[in-house]
This record gives sequence, C-alpha cells and structure tokens, in this order.
Amino acid sequence: MTQDEGDDEYAPSSVLLMLGPMHFEHAGSADVLSVKIATPEERTESLKKSADMIQPNSLETLHIILKSSSVSSLFDETCLTTFSDGLRPGSETMVHVLGTEDMPVQPGDVDGIRMSLVDCGLRLSSEEAQEGSWILTARMPSLDDFEKEEDDDDGGDCDDGGFAGQVADEVAKVDEKS
Repeated sequence: MTQDEGDDEYAPSSVLLMLGPMHFEHAGSADVLSVKIATPEERTESLKKSADMIQPNSLETLHIILKSSSVSSLFDETCLTTFSDGLRPGSETMVHVLGTEDMPVQPGDVDGIRMSLVDCGLRLSSEEAQEGSWILTARMPSLDDFEKEEDDDDGGDCDDGGFAGQVADEVAKVDEKS
C-alpha cells in the first residue's frame, strides 16, 4: 500500500488493486490507494488493511488488474466486496484481465469476474477485447440509473480521461512487456 497506515486523514477516491506478479507502478497520486497482492495467502490480510482505509461512499473508481493466468488463483468476490461499501453511486469499477497476443483472453475466461461484478450489485456497462486482454467495466447504480432505466438501455459510457486513462496507458505498457 502506498499510504502510511497511521494517517487518519487519508481518504482515497480511487483504488488500484493489482493481483499477481507484475511490474507496474502508477504515477502516484495522493488520492489513489495502490494495493499489490502477489499470492493467495496475502489476499485476506491485504484486503482487510485496505478496507480499513476506505470511507463509505468515498470511491469514484476501482481498478483491478491481473493476468489471465491469475484469475483462478487470485481473483474472488472479496476483491470487490471489500470495497463495495466505499463505492459512490455512479462510481466505476474496471477489471483489466491481461492476456497476450499468443494467448488472448476469451469471454469465457472472465465468466467468474462477470458474475462477481453482478453479485456485488454493480451493473456491467461494457466489455471489450483489447490486444489480447479483456476489460470489464461496471458501475454502481445511482437513483438516476433507476429512473432512466426505462428510457436508456445503453448502460453508460467509460471516460478515458483522468485516472482511468492513466491506468489504461499503464496496462498497455504491462501488456507490451508480457
């Protein structure tokens, strides 16, 4: 984690959760909690410490990055439920599953992730294959979503600017190194 655990005033608005062995460092921002979990044994304790740093309804974005080879061993629903109380209505969750051009991620490879997003109360808004990788984007419903549901079935759109754009750029660099 990138923040001192003793800082009571620390209130991140974004979480970057990296699962598995990868060499990825984001540019660093005071409002981003960066968590690396390399093994299944680390998951419970790391997620618990992270959850203690998140205030209810304070998160605008949650990014989870993992290699396709780590989906079955490192990803489970707790990766989402740990932060679900912190997600603001309308906030965005993106799961980046990294594959390779030789072994691209297939839609069936992310079935468990897709179901976990829905089980956590998130609405899947898009899925896209990108250079061997797969990106799932979901949003925490807001009251406006329920009101617009009858009028608008497109599920919203993903903003490529800001922190989300930084993560997408860095994921592309990790893909290139893999």
